[in-house]
Amino acid sequence: MYKPAVKLMCGVISAVCTFGFLNIGEQDPETEKINLQSPSLVYVSMAGRYANADVIAKLEEADRLAEEADTEEEADAYRIYNSEFFSLDNYTITAPANYEEIANNLRKDEQGENENKDQYDGNSVWVKGSAKIYAQESTSSKTVAEVGKGTRMIRISYSADWSYVRLASGVKGYVPSSVLSTSKVATPTPTPTPSPSPKPKKKKPTATPKPKITTKSENKTVYATSSINTRSGPGISYSKVSTIKAGTAIKVVAKTSNGWLKSDKGWYVLSSLTTTKAPSASTKKNTPTPTPKPKSSSSSSSSSNIKRGDKSGGFAKYIRSFVGCKYVSGGASPSGFDCSGFTMYCYKNYYNIKLPHGANMQTKYGTKVSFDSMQVGDIIYFDHDHNGKADHVGLYVGNGEMVHASGVKTGVKCVAVSKLKDVLMVRRIL
Repeated sequence: MYKPAVKLMCGVISAVCTFGFLNIGEQDPETEKINLQSPSLVYVSMAGRYANADVIAKLEEADRLAEEADTEEEADAYRIYNSEFFSLDNYTITAPANYEEIANNLRKDEQGENENKDQYDGNSVWVKGSAKIYAQESTSSKTVAEVGKGTRMIRISYSADWSYVRLASGVKGYVPSSVLSTSKVATPTPTPTPSPSPKPKKKKPTATPKPKITTKSENKTVYATSSINTRSGPGISYSKVSTIKAGTAIKVVAKTSNGWLKSDKGWYVLSSLTTTKAPSASTKKNTPTPTPKPKSSSSSSSSSNIKRGDKSGGFAKYIRSFVGCKYVSGGASPSGFDCSGFTMYCYKNYYNIKLPHGANMQTKYGTKVSFDSMQVGDIIYFDHDHNGKADHVGLYVGNGEMVHASGVKTGVKCVAVSKLKDVLMVRRIL
């Protein structure tokens, strides 16, 4: 591959000789050869020209500096037309041929004819995308460098398939011509590495504040509407103090905002289980009288001592009003109940007493009572799996009957307690 500067210089000189602009020697009429003006000239075999040795040395130096230039402007400073390195006025150059031969050779040069059909360049080019620089014109040859999109380099020479380039680092090699552009390609801005987001600190769960209970002074007397438990504070979560009978007079000194009455003795009762109307004499007489025990057979002996309760009691009527509602697993409303959802709903909406949704969890509330001493509203727990934990629950409504959300086929139904099996315990919430 010829040095571009030398080749270009020789082409210019030949053109000058061809058109007779320079008087470089006298032409011999017989041989049509040009006589050399100086015996100090040397033959430039690669170009088929004669030139002074000092000229060649300077041109090669200019070519080397141009190739190593980092910018086009710097490279242009070393081209052959830079008078610092070359001037036709300082040298005598001739060719060993007639004018016609020189012209023919010049035409070949202008067409870029050489062994590899390469065209010489020296301009800047840019990589369209990432590319490898090879030692030879083959992708199977050694890779001498790898460059990214927008990388600028000097293209020394090129053909349709390959370009011979030099990187800013001075590395030279071959790259497919298809990956190069003569127009500047923008270097992609690297995507910044995102800073890792700090892990959020786990917040300690804030305990749900208990609603503030206010107390208002009262001065009245009320009466228990049924046998009820008294508590050490205004709620069923407080410990039981005693059990008072229906009709018992209670002297009230204060009332809480959550519906509990404080007696002059310091204990509390739920306001909804009392009345301001004093019981009649007949009621007082009949109150302590136990409900007659039902006659029992061998199949109902376990319920022979169960208290019937009051058929006209408001809570019993409320519980019975849901008979016929459908069973829905996880349900806790008239549109569908499961067993613990049913007891939870009845106590919440009638007494404003909150129970958890779950049969075994409800066993933590109230006071345990015997099966033979059940009253209206007592909760009956069952252990059908025989693992010591409640898996079903129902509400006693008096008259020897229990209402419960039985299952998908039957929904909420009323059954006789004498037919119950797998009873685990009975608890009284009030």
